[in-house]
Amino acid sequence: MPLPPWAADPSSLLITQEEYEALPEEICKAIEVVDGRAMFHESPTPGHQRVSRNLTVALLVARPSHLCIDVLQDTDMRYRYQAGKRFTFRRPDISVLRCLEAGARLWSGDVLVAVEITSSDDEVNFNDKRAEYAAQGIPVYLIVVMDGDRVGSVEEYRLDRSGRNYQLAAVHRGTLVTELPEGMKIETSFADLERI
Repeated sequence: MPLPPWAADPSSLLITQEEYEALPEEICKAIEVVDGRAMFHESPTPGHQRVSRNLTVALLVARPSHLCIDVLQDTDMRYRYQAGKRFTFRRPDISVLRCLEAGARLWSGDVLVAVEITSSDDEVNFNDKRAEYAAQGIPVYLIVVMDGDRVGSVEEYRLDRSGRNYQLAAVHRGTLVTELPEGMKIETSFADLERI
């Protein structure tokens, strides 16, 4: 049996920022890039998309009127440069950020809150992204844990004083009630997050 191309040449899985930007849009939407390696992801379920939409609306409503805060879904978030690391970006389900100038790209340093919506056994969101987002200095990380099409819980992580690790601040059940950076106070029931 012949070996797949990547078995003989592991560098065939590597991708540069320039190569990523030259890919067709439908391919770009299906991958994230971590340390130069393309990572493919399944399309989200309808339940996931409903929760993402409804939480985005709740976050938009919670924005303080005196500050320019934006809330984006599924937007490439490039990581700050780190010595020895290759091109890396993730695409949080929701990013709460300081407003960007027209045409600017989203960088991890712009993000105040990163939100991932996932099942309870997704190691990437619970381990990899949690460590990466903390290393990028994102102040708050919310993990919406789905049980089928229902929200089971929301885990709220806050950056600790070292600025390198997250500490579990709360596990929300039934209702998400918290104050996020820049005075964003959110209170929304899980039923509202799940509504069609």
